[in-house]
This record gives sequence, C-alpha cells and structure tokens, in this order.
Amino acid sequence: MRRVQVPLLLLGAALMVLAGCQKADTDLNPASASSVCESQARIIDIPAGALSLRGRDYEITAFRLDGTEVTTARFAEFVDDTGYVTMAERVLEDGKRNGSAVFRKPDGMRAANWWVFDGTANWRDPDGKLGDHEPDATEPVTHIAQADAEAFAEWVGGRLPTEAEWEYAAHGGDAVAEAGPGGRHNVPNANSWQGVFPIENLSSDGFPGLAPVGCFPANGYGLRDMSGNAWEWVQPDAGRDRPGKGLLVGGSYLCAENFCRNANPFGRQAQDTGFSASHIGFRVAYDVAGP
Repeated sequence: MRRVQVPLLLLGAALMVLAGCQKADTDLNPASASSVCESQARIIDIPAGALSLRGRDYEITAFRLDGTEVTTARFAEFVDDTGYVTMAERVLEDGKRNGSAVFRKPDGMRAANWWVFDGTANWRDPDGKLGDHEPDATEPVTHIAQADAEAFAEWVGGRLPTEAEWEYAAHGGDAVAEAGPGGRHNVPNANSWQGVFPIENLSSDGFPGLAPVGCFPANGYGLRDMSGNAWEWVQPDAGRDRPGKGLLVGGSYLCAENFCRNANPFGRQAQDTGFSASHIGFRVAYDVAGP
C-alpha cells in the first residue's frame, strides 16, 4: 500500500492566475523541456494507495487517468460527434455569446487588471477578438467550464478525477510532491511563467503561453503536465464541496515565483463551475473494471 503525505499549506487569497495562449516562436530549450512532446493520448494505470491531504486520510482505489490534459484535437472530435456547444459559446437572451476570460499582458505593474472578459473567446478562438492565436491541435483545450469537462468525460466513458485522486496521482508515487515549476535539481518540470509577472515573461522554458501537452518530464506514474500549463477541473472531495463551486488544481503557465506558487501538485483554486478562461482545461479519470 502506497502512502503519500501532503503538508498542510496556507494558500493565498483566491486570486486566480489566468493565462493567455500563444505558441512559442523559438525552439524548445533542451534544459527545460523535452525536444519531443508526447501528445498522443495515453491512459495511465494508477495503483491503489493511501493519501494524507490537509489533515484528512484517504484510501485511494486503483483507477486510470489521462497521461496529459485533453487536447484541442480530442475535444474537437467530441464536438464533431455530438454537436456539443461549450458554455463560452452559448448564446444568451440578449443574443450575445456567454464568452470567457482572456489574459492580456498589462503595460506595467500598476495596471489594475490583466484579465479581459471577451464575448467572442472560446476553445476554438482562445484569444477572442483582440488576438490572433490559432489553437494548436496538441495544446490543452481551454476556455472549458466544469460542465464542458464533465460532458466530454461522459462521452469517453470516464469522469473527472476527485481532488484526492488527482493529488495522489500528481505525486507519482513519491512521498513528497515535487517543488513546483522549479522542479527537482533545479530542472524545470512545468510550463510556468519565468520573469516578473505579469509584465515580463522570459519564456526560458521555450513557451510564452500554453505548451503542447507532454513536453515536460513525466512523474513516477508516467503522467505529464500535472504542474503548470493549464489548470484542471476536479471533483471536490466530500465535505469540501460548495454549491456552485468547483475546484481547479495544478496551476497554469502564468504561475510565477513573484506572484503565484500554485504551479505544483499542491496548487488549487475554488472557482464557479460555469467559469472558463484561456488557461483552464482538464483531464479524465476512469474507473477500473471489476473482475
């Protein structure tokens, strides 16, 4: 029986670090990311074990988990097959689309807000009317609300992982979680913000925005991108759920040392279930079939 011990952390105020999506024009830095990104969908077997999480003990039943976040290509297959319309794309009573939040780098540190709510932004058009980024098929699909993630999961015969399952899997069998975007031995293991957030991203990991999935080293279970890149929806565990609130975990590429330390398996953020943004995605969990 594997047991993972998670320290009790004091998380900061509920200020979400939301990220825009823009692919790097430069080659990957081989010191920070793999020269070959593993974008092919893989499902990883997670063994049973035990988890101590913020003062609670959990027994984790064996399950399966997507090896990376769900990509734009996989989500497009779902939409093509079902005709599903995401929350951000839905038309309101006034005839306008619901829209989604998009990160805009401010002119300076005194700028009060680096988020823009864009009625045209959605998973097909991550930058909305003020940008020109075309989503790469291998990037995590973003602008995803919890209901969107749940609909996809049902389509593939899965579900969203619970908070405890995701946390347990993120540790990769280690007794202590990896230390965030800096990784072990000072080798970056996550797509995170390098520089002074929100005005300067040095992109020393090769990506100024979202990275294609699977570009950073896998953990002990073979899971990639459990830190950084895009926040992921999970099911809050019993006793922690609140009406209308969901839970995001893992941080995003916007997490920087000067602003956000949530780009690691400890990172979590309560959020309205109907909310979406240009750095919110998900991955799917699957129950193990009985004998």
